[in-house]
Amino acid sequence: MGRYTGIVIAGLLPWAWFLLRDRLGVVTDVLAILLPMLALIVALVVGVLGRRHRAAVAFAVSTLLVGIVGTVGPWVPHGSGTVDPSRGVRFAAANIGAGELEGADNLIAQKADVLVISEIGQPLTERLSEAYPEHVAYWNGPAVGVFSRWPLTVLEQPGPDLPGYMLRVHAPSGDFDLIAVHVPKPWYTAGGSSWDAPADTVPYETTVANHHRLIEQIALRATRDDHPVVISGDMNTTDRGRDYRALADPMTDAMLNGWGRPSQIGRWAALFVRIDHLFVKPGWCSDDTGWFKVPMSDHHGLVATIGPCKT
Repeated sequence: MGRYTGIVIAGLLPWAWFLLRDRLGVVTDVLAILLPMLALIVALVVGVLGRRHRAAVAFAVSTLLVGIVGTVGPWVPHGSGTVDPSRGVRFAAANIGAGELEGADNLIAQKADVLVISEIGQPLTERLSEAYPEHVAYWNGPAVGVFSRWPLTVLEQPGPDLPGYMLRVHAPSGDFDLIAVHVPKPWYTAGGSSWDAPADTVPYETTVANHHRLIEQIALRATRDDHPVVISGDMNTTDRGRDYRALADPMTDAMLNGWGRPSQIGRWAALFVRIDHLFVKPGWCSDDTGWFKVPMSDHHGLVATIGPCKT
């Protein structure tokens, strides 16, 4: 009987991840980023070294399953409802990456009413302004641009607590507030620390703790706003992490009208991270969600129709 008890405990132990992931702070924030690779490595090592012991095999198999569930679980569609067709907003967002102008045609081809661009510079701003006369752009720091077919009012400029803009979009069907951000990643970068990071974080863009603080500040702005709110951009926030849930609890993940998928490709593809997001405040829904290729970028762009839910 004791032998089987050990096997059961070994099989259940990896599932403690779901109980502890929000309780150990920055430790589990980092583990969440590495979860698929970490689960695979642990499963292989324990499985090979302990292949003659049933408890070790149970632990290895269970660890692999936790990695799969923890990675794919946040991609399951939630079916929150459909958009009122008379009040829909076609929305797109992308991290343009190294190519900048190479991706301009792909961005314009989305025919979005509102477009959010991360890592933007002056050349792309000038190119997109030909299609979107209403726009704001900040080329330093978070490097965020917002382009709209409708008038924009700047509510808050980029600053230490906001890596982007807070804007009021004056859409024909009613105003809504947009928080367009490019949150620095809590990760190593050859370029050194970012515009808002403490000096001792080099060579990191920002610390894991400061990244969480920025996400909490963004969520706070949304919850205290009495207008409909949209949050979008490259948040460098995996959807299996604590920071994602800090946004998804008060908001709705608009991209889960359909199945989610990793948004970052290239050298980080093995981590299966979805870090480009689109959130809407309760009362708004999403339709026709999708992802599109951006030349020279290590991100996929996102596109969706969002707006007040159809009643």
